[in-house]
Amino acid sequence: MDLSIAIRNGNGKPRYQALADELRAEILRGDYPDPAQFPTESILCARYGVSRFTVREALRSLQSEGLIQRRRGSGTVVQPAAARGGALHQPLSNVGEILQYARDSSYVFEPMGTTPLPRKLSVHIGDASGGRWHHFRGLRTRQGEQGPIALTDTYIHPDLAAAARQIRPNEDPVFRQLERLAGLRIARITQDIQAVSASAPVAAALDVPRRSPCLRILRCFVDPSDRIFEISASHHPGDRFAYAMHIEADK
Repeated sequence: MDLSIAIRNGNGKPRYQALADELRAEILRGDYPDPAQFPTESILCARYGVSRFTVREALRSLQSEGLIQRRRGSGTVVQPAAARGGALHQPLSNVGEILQYARDSSYVFEPMGTTPLPRKLSVHIGDASGGRWHHFRGLRTRQGEQGPIALTDTYIHPDLAAAARQIRPNEDPVFRQLERLAGLRIARITQDIQAVSASAPVAAALDVPRRSPCLRILRCFVDPSDRIFEISASHHPGDRFAYAMHIEADK
């Protein structure tokens, strides 16, 4: 679909948010190596076929995330990574944004065999079965970033052992492969975000000092029967990653 049509239709989102999503993706891809070359409001209106109000709301959203700076008399400039604290600002509020995150970065992982869930995870989801989950571990990197942006441990439910053995590294995200291999459908994803200190293994993998601040994002992928079929626990270095989300006001 033509982007201008997609923005005008909104794809179920407010138009300004659809436009902000597109511009955010361009910024994070590095499409504007010269910060001063960011399009003017008039150019954005013409390019995407939207009103100036829509453009301004989209830019206001990006500015609140620290991705751009708007200067009276000199237009809009992209904030360099150093000015953003060197962190990757990533929206992860829905399945589409999780997939975009996967496309915009590289994830290399390997199977670690089967294991009972770590105690903290089993308590978190209320699993006392002691079953052996298939475990994968890997590092996520992004071009232009110094060092990994995440260490991720993924656990697949024991009932899906046959599908788990067919998971292929460096292909689609694990949950997408499980959907295809096991005929699953995602009903919802729960997401818990917590500031933690890097343990010795996490620090070594991410090349950061031990006990340095990290952002841990724990996701549980749930099917229509209310079964958690996949759990991922990602540790992000505090100076390389920032979480962004949008909250719509009640109308």
